[in-house]
Amino acid sequence: MAIENGSGEGLPLSPPTPTTTKQRPNRRTVLKLTVGACAATTGNDLVATPPETGKLSKVLGRRQTGGSIYKSRAISDYAHCMAEFGGGLAAPFHRLQQPLPRPTPWQFDVLVIGSGYGAAITAARLTPRLRPGHRLGLLERGREWVPGTFPDRFPDVMDESRLQLLGKKKGEVNNPLGLFNVNQFDEISILSGSGLGGSSLINASVAIRTDADVFQQTIWPTALRDRAFLEPYYELAEYELGVAREPDDHTHKMLAQRHVGHALANSGAHYEPAKLMITRASHCDLPVLNRQRMLQRGCIDCGDCLTGCNVGAKNMLAYNYLPLARRAGAELFTQTEVHRFEKCQGFYRVYFTQHLPNSEGGFDAHHGSTTARILVLGAGSLGSSELLLRSQNVGLQFSRRLGCKWTGNGDALGFIRKSQLPTGIGGFSAFPSDRDRVGPTIQTNLNYPHRSLAGRVLIQDGSAARSYANALGVLMRNLKLDNVQILLGMGHDGAEGCISLDDNGFARVSWPGLLDSPYRQLIRGEFARVAQALGGEYQFLRVFGDRMISVHPLGGCAMADDPAQGVVNDRGQVFDGTSGGDYDAQVGGPRTHDGLYVSDGAILPTSIGCNPSLTIAALAERSADLMLNDSNLADLFQTTS
Repeated sequence: MAIENGSGEGLPLSPPTPTTTKQRPNRRTVLKLTVGACAATTGNDLVATPPETGKLSKVLGRRQTGGSIYKSRAISDYAHCMAEFGGGLAAPFHRLQQPLPRPTPWQFDVLVIGSGYGAAITAARLTPRLRPGHRLGLLERGREWVPGTFPDRFPDVMDESRLQLLGKKKGEVNNPLGLFNVNQFDEISILSGSGLGGSSLINASVAIRTDADVFQQTIWPTALRDRAFLEPYYELAEYELGVAREPDDHTHKMLAQRHVGHALANSGAHYEPAKLMITRASHCDLPVLNRQRMLQRGCIDCGDCLTGCNVGAKNMLAYNYLPLARRAGAELFTQTEVHRFEKCQGFYRVYFTQHLPNSEGGFDAHHGSTTARILVLGAGSLGSSELLLRSQNVGLQFSRRLGCKWTGNGDALGFIRKSQLPTGIGGFSAFPSDRDRVGPTIQTNLNYPHRSLAGRVLIQDGSAARSYANALGVLMRNLKLDNVQILLGMGHDGAEGCISLDDNGFARVSWPGLLDSPYRQLIRGEFARVAQALGGEYQFLRVFGDRMISVHPLGGCAMADDPAQGVVNDRGQVFDGTSGGDYDAQVGGPRTHDGLYVSDGAILPTSIGCNPSLTIAALAERSADLMLNDSNLADLFQTTS
């Protein structure tokens, strides 16, 4: 193969779900069936869509799916890489409850909940430094996804919705292994990914370093108010994630946004191509060997980043940090949903449900528990906050600020019709096409760096993934989507949201006044200015009602210098809220729960006004580094020579 070098007791709190759910092929079945099918075909004869010769054929084509040469390559590459791991990154389910090969009261020395940026980085950094005979496990509620098998039709995307979106059962579990998790609350809807790799599976892969003055706000821990201390960790994360800037003027929508930047320059607008975590290659027919020795393919500019990359070009965590963890000996368990935990004498007991295939072609729910000396929550803003809220009791108390300072990161979504410049945002997924390239979902940044934080916004372009391009085309009255621009906005919304538990014990976000807030008026005004610069019409859609929409939920377990202000310290250690938080003379600061950490977007105490994945990654790199050099954990981790 030619390769291009590339730089009851224990019964968990859970929703009422049927014992047997609709069968969806697991990772090994997909690999076996799809790779076999691809091996028997060649070239473009796998393409299931009709030729795109006109508007009608384009619309009809988006309603069909099938294999393609790009999909077959992605599946084959992934299978080749997974051979060293026995077929996949995920460990066999039965090993989850196996004891350590030494007499300890816990089964794992370190247990990580979740597999997004914070969780994956923690696992990747801690595992290689574990002393012999020690064990690190990672629990992910979703399944392992094979690139080339992500949904690219609207019905398939809906089928992969984890929660019911409409009707009387709205909010109930639709598919416990669904890829898309949409929580709908009164003021805001939140989209996140569920699967091995978390939201990296369905994000736009934008990498931005947060503005330095964001950290200078007094609500941030003192140790982080100078961004210089975080710069080495930003650099390390950028290296591992393969960050690179997009080529200038690469697509129509980039050219349109550059025009906007020039038109608004006198008002302080700054335009630049975005830095992305994707792989580009000079030869699309050759695989690229990335820095973690995983095979990937160059981006074909299909516009389908948000529904999962079927080409193998997006640098999701299954291509970098998770293989690093797995290669070092971490055990990654998928289809395992954690519900709560309790503090024991010197360790933690974690309660979970595994959704495992049964003989009838469905899934059975198996309840169980496991134990760990160190527990790291990396389940995301809602997930980690929910676990702490569910688990607190008389013997396990947290800060009274738990659930506070939640923010949607100022996320907003807008649309422009009748742009006088072509945009061409309709995605075509992993199918060969003679159409103009759409580009990755986001390719540009338009911001106002000289404004104060309250007025500073970031506006990015967007594309419509193939699966929902038809629906958007109808709403925009432009089936080709050639003069429609999607705008994705971020800013500083005040972080006044609050997470609590509903009557069924699930996280809910409440934010009275958000819909009438000055920030919402600000971001809509900025969208209107972009529309005017393009000579088009700005409008917003109320698909899920008149709500804000966030794909960057942050906060709920905010960092602070003490438990009166936040839930964790700058290291991610969870404050002990007993008696309101005691001072620990031994560590020279507030007392924390031994061995309990949070490492994800939940710890950010404010909105950051940009895509947060790189900042979450840098904070996780720092937290892991501090854990490895903690003298109290010297018996667990080896020192570097």
